Amino acid sequence: MAGGSEMRQEHGLQGTPTWFGPTSAPLFGVVHVPVGGVARGGVVICPPLGREHLDTYRGLKLLAQRMCGAGFAVLRFDYRGTGDSSGEQIVDDAVDDYLDSVGAAADYLRDSGVENLTLVGLRIGSLIAATAATMLDGVSGLVLWDPVTDGRMFMREQRVLYKMTAGGDEPVSGTEPILGITFSSTAAKRFASLKMPAPIHEPARSLLLVRPERADDPRLHDWTEAQNCTLADVSGQPDFVEAASTAVVKIPMEAVDGITNWLDRGLPSETRPFTPALRSDSVIEERPDGHRVVETLEELGPHRLFAIRTTATGVTPGGPTLLLHNTACEHRVGSGRIWPDTARELAALGMTVVRYDRRGIGDTGLATGEYAWIHSDVANADVVDATTAMNVAPDKLMMSGICSGAWNSAYAALDHGAKSIILVNLLLYSLRRVDGAPERLIRITPGAPDTDPVPEGRAKRLIKHIVRTRLPYRGWLLLGWLGFTQAPEVLLKALARKGVSTELVLSPSDLEWYEGHRGPIGMARLARRGWAPKLVAAPTGDHAALQRNLQLFVRRYLVEAVQREFAGELSPTIVVPESAARTPPRRRSTVATASASLR
Repeated sequence: MAGGSEMRQEHGLQGTPTWFGPTSAPLFGVVHVPVGGVARGGVVICPPLGREHLDTYRGLKLLAQRMCGAGFAVLRFDYRGTGDSSGEQIVDDAVDDYLDSVGAAADYLRDSGVENLTLVGLRIGSLIAATAATMLDGVSGLVLWDPVTDGRMFMREQRVLYKMTAGGDEPVSGTEPILGITFSSTAAKRFASLKMPAPIHEPARSLLLVRPERADDPRLHDWTEAQNCTLADVSGQPDFVEAASTAVVKIPMEAVDGITNWLDRGLPSETRPFTPALRSDSVIEERPDGHRVVETLEELGPHRLFAIRTTATGVTPGGPTLLLHNTACEHRVGSGRIWPDTARELAALGMTVVRYDRRGIGDTGLATGEYAWIHSDVANADVVDATTAMNVAPDKLMMSGICSGAWNSAYAALDHGAKSIILVNLLLYSLRRVDGAPERLIRITPGAPDTDPVPEGRAKRLIKHIVRTRLPYRGWLLLGWLGFTQAPEVLLKALARKGVSTELVLSPSDLEWYEGHRGPIGMARLARRGWAPKLVAAPTGDHAALQRNLQLFVRRYLVEAVQREFAGELSPTIVVPESAARTPPRRRSTVATASASLR
């Protein structure tokens, strides 16, 4: 009995995924229910947007766990048109959609039994929360964590960051991409017009966690002067919200504990029953042909890996299926919301698509402050468990992922088999891995706090260059089999022997890596045996797929790959919509370019 009680408590702390809000526009959320099903109050967490949403997902989950442990019911959620929630991201009314989503989240907690309601906003989520609070009744508390106070300044900073990180591209007319999300031009202007409002009426309490260098922000003056406002410094934010160039995100535990303690001190200990309505499936989209795109919340394998299955009504289970493996420490959404958008587009073709979180990532298990190793025995086991739990025959299974998600697709295909795998921006081609070794190879290890990685010495760089360029290929290949080098032939030959149709889709920098590690030599050797995989050079983009044009390129490529691989097997009664995805003009290359229609 004790074990069952502990399991229920842990499940309540880690949160229960659910759909909520209007059935015509369902929102995705995770509700954290205190032990005993009673709560002292409720907390709505308003997340940041774009890349900051991905980077801070684990930190906000950890905050929710801490507050739930203190007796508060907590709802984490995705705004309409973002994350896993329904709706398109590029709409003129995006700001109104975000504010309405906060209202729907507040209503959900109140309908579940909450009386005292607090909004917690992080970064641009603070501006959204503060704006929404002026429109809601009964908000008793507001937490602004590293708040963005000026929408215009936020958009200006994000434009610069996008250009520096994702590189130059040619945005589709009428759109404005920033890291991890794309606005319509109209929505971007509306966002730029947002300013931090005046404090909500007394006696509401507020907590401001502000970086010391931004303590003099004039737009926070009225807040800091208001009665019942607590002002505190917050440190460590760059490593938490500005980690776009690395997989290592450091959670500022002092801020997490400070928010939880402030909430705990300010609300009474009396509790009320809390009984949230839970929905495991929801209609995401009504198709013109009468079919519906449905998403179902599931758990895969013995470790209960959280997953979302996207399909259309009338599609037979066990048919053509795409399994998406998440990238690095990102949860199942992916940069630019690439995976939900891809899944829903493919469902309209009659394809079933599943995206999931490994242990330590997203909504699988409890969040901790520890770094979740991307390449480890645990990660390998989760990949195998997820693939096995699909219960799909290999000849009906396609898999894909970006970077480490691509490697996991290959690993799963070698273990389980697959009809086809699409490997996007693959860096690692070795079959032999020691826990964390690939992280050290591509230099994304956590390292010591507050220290920069030690740069490679000149001698080491020289040795590597000599080995890559002058060591006879057979010697290079042997080192690849032993796991000391990244020889593409090692992985690609193993997949060929397994009978898996393999396609590489590489950004310019990843193509350079592939060529620098003697990929063309290995490809030529495989071609002589009729085993060469297809190699596609994306005309633009970056390794992490932060650039919008590359995201659209990958989406369109996957759609055409599905149509090609499963021709005649998809439901003929489901009409493919005119895709919103657009890709940049075709560029000449010495490598085969995608057959996707580029518009």
